[in-house]
Amino acid sequence: MVITSSGIQSHIGLVREENQDSAGRFPEHASGAVANSAQVFAVADGMGGHRGGREASQIAIRILGEKFEAEPADGIPDRLRSAFEAANLAVRQQGEANPEFQGMGTTLTVMVFSGDTVCAGHVGDSRAYRISAEGIVQLTDDHSMVAEWLRKGWLTEEQARNHPERSLLYRALGVGSDISVDVYENIAARPGDRFLLCTDGLTNHVSDEEMLEIVMAEEAQEACERLVDLALERGGYDNITVQTIVVGP
Repeated sequence: MVITSSGIQSHIGLVREENQDSAGRFPEHASGAVANSAQVFAVADGMGGHRGGREASQIAIRILGEKFEAEPADGIPDRLRSAFEAANLAVRQQGEANPEFQGMGTTLTVMVFSGDTVCAGHVGDSRAYRISAEGIVQLTDDHSMVAEWLRKGWLTEEQARNHPERSLLYRALGVGSDISVDVYENIAARPGDRFLLCTDGLTNHVSDEEMLEIVMAEEAQEACERLVDLALERGGYDNITVQTIVVGP
């Protein structure tokens, strides 16, 4: 498997006073074959008071990268879980040690490309998608109360989309001593497939169908920029972060 291109774009939005989203890819500027070493892409959406959310998301991305690269080369799912646990501990410790960061936490959604396999790890309501000529598939489940009510059939999609508590999470990094991580193994990836990681600043404004159309029509970086611009045109009331990855043969 070869990553032929990737793109990344993050914007503070039109309402927030700071950008509490973070994103990373390891090794930095990852591209090319992934036969011998993993390539990791991640987004995080911080939450908390002044500086707390930004600090939380930055810590999560940094610790994820450091921990993942320090682990043995095999066993991607176990490496993901271990990296998430380390990030959770680091965010929690920072929140406990600094009164200004009390209540800090963050989402974290990660995709790992290694050899012929794709694996994802996820906590929160940021998302990972697979996009191809056959359509768009959301690979992760949102850990929000509204998403849970939608899955149980208690809300319609329209009600969930406009619900005032749609950002209320029941699982996030840094808010507890232990963290349950959703790990998705053996994700299908064929030549020409695209993958998208994003925070809810995008999905609050842009539909899955629009993501499909833009990501399939544009180069990786241009797709990220167009998606962010579209979210801004529709209000941009939250921070917006997008990553795209294109897979070749």
